[in-house]
Amino acid sequence: MTSSWAGLTPDTRRLALSLGLWGLGAGLYAVIWPLYVGRLGGNALVLGLLSTVSGVATALSMIPGGRWSDRVDRRRLLLWGWALGVPAPFLYAWAPRWPYLLPGLVLYFGSSFSTPALQAVLVEEVPAERLAGVYNLVMAVFGLGLVAGPALGTYLAARWGDRPVFLLAGGLYAAATAVLGGLRPHPPRPGRRRRSWTPRGRPRLFQWTLFAAGLAVVQGLAFPFVVPYLKQVGRLPTETLGILGSAGVLAGTLAAPVWGRVGQRRGLPATLGRGMLLVTAGWILFLWHPDRLDVVLAATLLRGVGEAARGLAGVAVGRTVRAEEAGTAFGLFNFATELAGAFAPLLGGLLYDRWPVLPFALAALATGMLGWWLVEGLPGRPWRPPGLEV
Repeated sequence: MTSSWAGLTPDTRRLALSLGLWGLGAGLYAVIWPLYVGRLGGNALVLGLLSTVSGVATALSMIPGGRWSDRVDRRRLLLWGWALGVPAPFLYAWAPRWPYLLPGLVLYFGSSFSTPALQAVLVEEVPAERLAGVYNLVMAVFGLGLVAGPALGTYLAARWGDRPVFLLAGGLYAAATAVLGGLRPHPPRPGRRRRSWTPRGRPRLFQWTLFAAGLAVVQGLAFPFVVPYLKQVGRLPTETLGILGSAGVLAGTLAAPVWGRVGQRRGLPATLGRGMLLVTAGWILFLWHPDRLDVVLAATLLRGVGEAARGLAGVAVGRTVRAEEAGTAFGLFNFATELAGAFAPLLGGLLYDRWPVLPFALAALATGMLGWWLVEGLPGRPWRPPGLEV
């Protein structure tokens, strides 16, 4: 039963608070991360490799995590996952060279096996007609935590160095885990087997999964290299990059619930397409004048607002299945999107080393094509892409 405030239940409010604390911890080192990797001896290719390792670890955790979330208490699974990620920032802080970051990355991103349980709890708690708004709102609170993180993290790093930033992040992760202790149990629900987990048996689930995986590849080509590009080509100071990061996340956080409400009224495909067109405009502005702060700020805001619409793909997946099998569905969805996006940063690193503008140009072109397809359809095809309607 949802409460009157924004359609949130006590459990979804607690999830939102926990995600906000976790987002604040992650945001502390979001901007300094590529610079920290560089100080530990890594280059753009290493940065891409680390992103690939992170994506693979996340993807491999999703299938078992999805199956477990339909078979064990989802509250317990959430606590296990959150607790496993807490030590990672401490390992980052003590790394003498970039290879020593790998154990922390595997631990942190491997803890993502709890993500399907989080998404499944939202499907379980919220009526289908309100899912888009509530789902995007709760997920956006993670971004709200990220808003303060980059500016605070770069401020602390400039004065006391990188390692205290990671130690503070670990403390926030521990606090986020403690918040989850108040969740009520979410034991598995009995349910009859309906359809096989194949493209033939669940076409809408697999169509949305394939589409979201394509988006993950496109954005993974460019996103990890935004900070190095603005630092090297735009010559913007580190603290300015932190403020820009916060501004982009804030824009996305505020936009996410709006996208959810618009998607409920106007359909998920067309709404998602409009978001991707905003991302395209942001990439174009980003490449136009990376050395002008006003232009870069406008580009950051456009990308932040547009990226917030990507959460609608998760909403669509939640609508294709029943609550008792949502964990397995989200496990498949997350596995495909994470694995597809895992190798994109590695390719992006190769392109960036060859010509820094290439990853961003490719991301702008591909995102624009996907957005246009969702909004207008292909020549001679229906307005909405077949199979993506939910």
